[in-house]
Amino acid sequence: MKSAVVVWRHQKTNYQNLGQVGIVVSKTRIIEAPNGFIGPYWVVLVKLKLGTVVGQWADQAEPKIGMKVIGILRRIGEADPAGVIEYGVKWKQW
Repeated sequence: MKSAVVVWRHQKTNYQNLGQVGIVVSKTRIIEAPNGFIGPYWVVLVKLKLGTVVGQWADQAEPKIGMKVIGILRRIGEADPAGVIEYGVKWKQW
């Protein structure tokens, strides 16, 4: 089993998106969440200076196309059997 530190260090793209500002170009609502996630929730496609990324929406309000957003650190799933809580980048209105 990997430690939380090892898991985070292997997620280099997530780390690089923290604090990045972009624009929402597409969105979808997930009603039936997969195991380890609590639904319903929004997923957004965000255009950044260096490319486009997909991520979960962190705000309560529905995301809008063209909205300016910023990448923030949030819990992205339930704890695994060892009790490690996975964190990652979610997006919220800037």
